[in-house]
Amino acid sequence: MKRQTIFCLFGLLVATVVFWANACHCSAVIIIGSAAGNTGTPLDAGLASRWNQVGDWGIYLGTPIAPNYFLTAKHIGGAVGQSITFPDDNSSYQTVATFQDPNSDLALWQISGAFPSSRIVPMYAGNVVAGVPLTIFGRGLPRTNTVVTGANWPNGTEAKGWLWGTAASARSWGTNTLDGLGDGGAAGTQLAYDFDATGGSNEGILSIGDSGGPVFIAQSGAWGLAGINYAVGPLAVRQTIDGPTLTAALYDYGGLYLETGSPVSWQLVSATMANKPAVSYSTFLSPRSDWIEAVITVPEPATLLLLTAAFLATPLLHRRAQVPRCRRCLPRSFTQFTHSHDPRPSVAESKSMPALHRL
Repeated sequence: MKRQTIFCLFGLLVATVVFWANACHCSAVIIIGSAAGNTGTPLDAGLASRWNQVGDWGIYLGTPIAPNYFLTAKHIGGAVGQSITFPDDNSSYQTVATFQDPNSDLALWQISGAFPSSRIVPMYAGNVVAGVPLTIFGRGLPRTNTVVTGANWPNGTEAKGWLWGTAASARSWGTNTLDGLGDGGAAGTQLAYDFDATGGSNEGILSIGDSGGPVFIAQSGAWGLAGINYAVGPLAVRQTIDGPTLTAALYDYGGLYLETGSPVSWQLVSATMANKPAVSYSTFLSPRSDWIEAVITVPEPATLLLLTAAFLATPLLHRRAQVPRCRRCLPRSFTQFTHSHDPRPSVAESKSMPALHRL
């Protein structure tokens, strides 16, 4: 990464994160190298196993973590009685209860019967440090080959990213490296990773529909479940102040106009020598391990009454081709640090974080 967004937690560099509104839900994992994305089984044997262990939860994904439970994002909704399915053998498991974490965007769903042990994904239990490799699974919108352009530094114009597509895609995967952790308030601690233009062909960024998908980190030779996809931003930009609003996967939003304020206005973000990439966020599981453990290890019938009528009424399926104008809290400002291999002086500088969108 050219520059690292490092957030305070578990030994990472300290930063201040202020959460704000204008967030939207996530879909397919968009990658640098191809508009088609990585829709086939990963070549890594461990990730290939995880590919089959993750199930389809409506138009999203869910990950089994215990014989009777799978984990996904709370904000995508769902209803007791719906089923999680597994494409590799067409098996299906009906849900009988749901448990929403009051302190994050996580939701656990209980099934009737039990998953076979081969379906259960181990949780990541290691430390997290900036630069640790991540693998992200998701479903939904791919990118196109249509390039978004904006002002270059010190003059001229240059490519900044690509427009999103409009058709839902199959499950897909990408890779990234952890840039830091963000305090998401009610959304919980977030794994943060940016869309680096030089990150390699599989460098991934989230898009509409990726919510609920898993993030894996390798530990002792195995890929452990470390996070659940939540949000990304910025994604809504203009190339000129009066131009059309574009939805894009951006590896540099410097030199583009971003939506700011209420009432809405559009402000040019200065182009700089260093790219200003969009950032994806996935809810970090480790800080919520006590809540997860409490749910999956308490079998009393009273526990099953914790489902809420409001959640039962929340639709799971919706039109992913539309980008909802959600109002959720995500980082507006943070402290950015130069990466350890960046030749520039290693000093902190305050930045303004543009609007993010829950996926």
